[in-house]
Formats: sequence, C-alpha cells, structure tokens
Amino acid sequence: MRKQRDLPVTMYRILLYLSRMKSSEPDSRRLVRIERATSVDRKELRDFLGRMESAELIEPNDTGKVGRGGHPVIHWNITETGRMWRSDIGRFIQLGQRIGMYPESFFYLPSDEF
Repeated sequence: MRKQRDLPVTMYRILLYLSRMKSSEPDSRRLVRIERATSVDRKELRDFLGRMESAELIEPNDTGKVGRGGHPVIHWNITETGRMWRSDIGRFIQLGQRIGMYPESFFYLPSDEF
C-alpha cells in the first residue's frame, strides 16, 4: 500500500521553503533542492509544482540552461498569492496541532533543526 502524504502539510512545506529561499541564490529554488528540503519525492513534487503553478501560487523562471538530462533548468518563486495561502495553511496546521490532529513537527521543514 502506498503511503499517503498530507496535502496541506506538503503544500505548506513547499511554499515555506520557497518563501525562505526568496532572497537566496536562484539555484536554491531548483527542483532537486526543493526535494531535499521538503522530503517530497521528485515525481510527486513535479506534479505539486505544476498544480501550484496553475493556481498561481508559484511561478517558474526558466534560466535558458539545460540540465544533465537535457531538461530545462527552472527556478521557482513564490507569488504574493502563494504567500497569502502559505499563511492560511499555516493557521490551519496550527489549529490541527491545538486539537491534537498534527504533531508539532508538522509545522517545520524536515531540514529544520529543532
């Protein structure tokens, strides 16, 4: 049986990471870096990023470069709408923590130190 990922937490982690990395080097917002920081499988992450782009929560920035596999190198940026939704989803997760549905660790990125 395939492990199901919690949708609000996954979206929150992706948006939180992109928000934190906004002022960092563009390389920090590539697919592989987002995958490592959020612990979301690359295939699943591509789907999430595509859907979040369609909802205008994030926007791609094609660098014009080509990766080792021949794919375009894209950096992702969070939009103003994405920042708003990140805050709303964060409040939802906090509510879940208060009523005992989410453990405290759900509010942080897997790469965060406690």
